[in-house]
Amino acid sequence: MKIKYLLVLPLVLALSGCSLFDKKADKDTTNAQDVQTIQALNQDLVTGGRSSATDFGFGVPSVSGRPTGNNPTADFASLSKSQATMLSEQDRLDVTVFKVPELSATDLTIETNGAISLPLLGSVVVRGLSIIQAEQKIASLLSKNYMQDPKVTITRKEQAFKRVTVEGAVRTPGVYPITGRMTFLQAIALSQGLTDLANDKAVIVFRNGRQYGVNLDLIRRGKAPDPILQNDDRIVVLKSDNKVLEQKVINYLPALLSPFSLLQ
Repeated sequence: MKIKYLLVLPLVLALSGCSLFDKKADKDTTNAQDVQTIQALNQDLVTGGRSSATDFGFGVPSVSGRPTGNNPTADFASLSKSQATMLSEQDRLDVTVFKVPELSATDLTIETNGAISLPLLGSVVVRGLSIIQAEQKIASLLSKNYMQDPKVTITRKEQAFKRVTVEGAVRTPGVYPITGRMTFLQAIALSQGLTDLANDKAVIVFRNGRQYGVNLDLIRRGKAPDPILQNDDRIVVLKSDNKVLEQKVINYLPALLSPFSLLQ
């Protein structure tokens, strides 16, 4: 009996150490930084991706290889806006050529081949381009043969299918449609919530080629705003290393104790 408890004691201490580590990590969390990155998500939506940071992860691994943190170093305004307004199939557009109504067109639908049909130009592929890139492409085509320095404006009247991807330590990972206004917590709810191994302080949102580290616990407690999602957002809930370790120890306990049951 004594031998068994002597063997179990280090495991119990290890689990206690994990819990203490979690509590220390909680104390070390800088709530102000977490709130800032959540606000940056909402700002990114409002400005169409014109915020000036590369990554907003706090202690979250960077998939791009850049260090994470809240030290903005470059202005990615044009790139971010370009990625935030990507055109896709079944989007409905109005194309206006300034002061040349005969070259303009309304209520165009991006077909399955990725193209729209324009006066004089015919079929022009715009799928996969941002609105700005599509405007520049059409202006370039017009300037080759028809007019000098054309001014082209594209208005997206309707975006076809908006979606958010939720994966990682959630109960039902998947791709979910965005209908109307959807928030971060609503997307987590659609995936049936977090698993027991999830780290609610280490959630990553991938948007427009950047990543944001989100403290879900703060949002749940009303300490930070619930970010509004946009099309093609990807939410990844990371696992807690300490919870995974605890689970492994608990799973292995019966096997470790069984040889000593004969000594009772």
